[in-house]
Amino acid sequence: MLNKTFFINIIIIPVLILAQVFIFNNIFFFHKYSPIVYIIWVIFYPYNKSESHWFLIFAFLLGFGVDCLMDTGGVNAFSTILIAYIRNPVIRYISDLQKEMKLFHFSDLNLVQFLTYFIFIILVHHLSLFILESLKISMFIMAVKDALITSLFSFLFILIFYAFIKNRLEK
Repeated sequence: MLNKTFFINIIIIPVLILAQVFIFNNIFFFHKYSPIVYIIWVIFYPYNKSESHWFLIFAFLLGFGVDCLMDTGGVNAFSTILIAYIRNPVIRYISDLQKEMKLFHFSDLNLVQFLTYFIFIILVHHLSLFILESLKISMFIMAVKDALITSLFSFLFILIFYAFIKNRLEK
């Protein structure tokens, strides 16, 4: 169904892709680690709207767009689809809410639940991304180290962004 959310996503997805490729990929910590923030869309997409097939399609397009501009051969698309696919089961698992999940908002989570969800999704994305990029057993430890460090910087950037948009997400 084509509605307002659909058209908003048509605008947000390219903006996130361009911001990741042209802004965040040029921010380096320790001359090596760049925050990966385009996944913020998957992390904070409204739960009650994420059961739609459009959620997975847009998640794919988000990762694929980053892959196209960075020439990374599909690893971003895979990692983004992976977190989009596991996102709702993770939310259901960590939340102990008794009410119907269709009424769920991130504000319903306590701080520990929220941080568990937030960190878990970032780690799954980054570990799958860096391990797929290396594809060598000898590089496995380096890929895990890079994924953990990049996850830390991504977490900080997304957390700062979340602080600014928290009230808008809860509507």
